Amino acid sequence: MKELNYRDFSFNRHSQNWEFGTPSLCQFELTFRCGLHCRHCYTDCYNTPSFAQKELSLGRIKGILDTVRALGVLWLCLTGGDPLVRNDFLDIYAYAKKKGFLTTVFTNGYSMTKEIAVYFKKKPPFSIEITLNSTQAKLYEKIARVPHSFEKTMAGIALMKRYNLPLAVKMQVTRDNLSEFVQVKNFVASIKARFKPSANLHARLDGDMAPCRLRVSHEEFFRLRGNENVPDSECGRVYKEEVSGNNKLFQCAVLGGDGFQIDPQGNVFLCNLLRNPSFNVLKHDLRLGLRQLLSQMKSCMFHSNSECRTCNARSLCQSCPGKAYLETGDYEKPVPYFCRLTKLSLASIPHSAMHSLAKSA
Repeated sequence: MKELNYRDFSFNRHSQNWEFGTPSLCQFELTFRCGLHCRHCYTDCYNTPSFAQKELSLGRIKGILDTVRALGVLWLCLTGGDPLVRNDFLDIYAYAKKKGFLTTVFTNGYSMTKEIAVYFKKKPPFSIEITLNSTQAKLYEKIARVPHSFEKTMAGIALMKRYNLPLAVKMQVTRDNLSEFVQVKNFVASIKARFKPSANLHARLDGDMAPCRLRVSHEEFFRLRGNENVPDSECGRVYKEEVSGNNKLFQCAVLGGDGFQIDPQGNVFLCNLLRNPSFNVLKHDLRLGLRQLLSQMKSCMFHSNSECRTCNARSLCQSCPGKAYLETGDYEKPVPYFCRLTKLSLASIPHSAMHSLAKSA
């Protein structure tokens, strides 16, 4: 039997699902709880006891995983908060593996235990992505806002390396730790893990602007993006054609219908930054609900004379209705920080390509 490499398998599976209008990916927030309270975190506003009381039970999570798998979803991301803080995390993870999901786990390493690491060794996840924002204890704990958290996080990373787990290390680049970028990158290389930095920051889900004030300068962001392969967007946005003059509000990858997200209460939505429109998977049919969400988002149009609608560089912009809403309270309003980044992007485009872009306006 001829072996099929993962890239070909993934492409074929996604293509089949696109053809039948079936999603391939589910990101499941098991909890908003986290042992850290990072200064830039957009969900930390929900890292409270009151939200913890509303979390889904183990039985309901298993039922939802049954429904998600029956829909044809293969790739599952267990995230939070930090999903490892749940006492029943290994029960959830084991059930997901039993259902045949290719499971990725997002964590900060702070809550990693030997028990979890040993189980991961026995039944490895597809990938583990942890976040490390500094290699210096003082700076790490300034960002995490939890005393003695650095030692515990590094111990978690050491456990994962000891058991040779499939590890990727993310870094959220901010004004706090920009000067540590190279040190973190070198550390990740030393433990032979993949490095996944990002300089994208946006307001918290409750509208708190504190993370936005930690953004690096436009010039530093642009330099990192150009020289260090820092991704433009955390949502994997893909534009199929020039969007200047297009009256559709959403122009992002979520409209492809390839994935969806579920929060700790069972609410389903398409965009991580926009939690509405949504529906609750415990009360509504998942397939029908997703189709209705997709239809709603595709039908959203600009209703104002927003500069974004007519901008001839809209296809290069890193802003989106979700970021705009969190930061300004308006889906259609430009965000000055991203406008400046877009101008820098335009300045880097060769003249011939710039002429082509301008003609589409």
